[in-house]
Amino acid sequence: MKKQFNSNINGYIYPFVMVVYMLYLSLIAIYSFQFNIQLKTLDNIESYYDKQIKLQLQKEDIFEK
Repeated sequence: MKKQFNSNINGYIYPFVMVVYMLYLSLIAIYSFQFNIQLKTLDNIESYYDKQIKLQLQKEDIFEK
């Protein structure tokens, strides 16, 4: 007499797909978080340099007068 093991393969595939999907979403979240921080940093650097340039131009205008 042969023993047959009938297992539902979908019961094993769905958790695996869920783990892969969660890893995919976490990678997207990490990438977007890093990109957001990078954009904020670039924006702050740009505003800092704009302020410094304006300050230097004002100082030059004062010395020219």
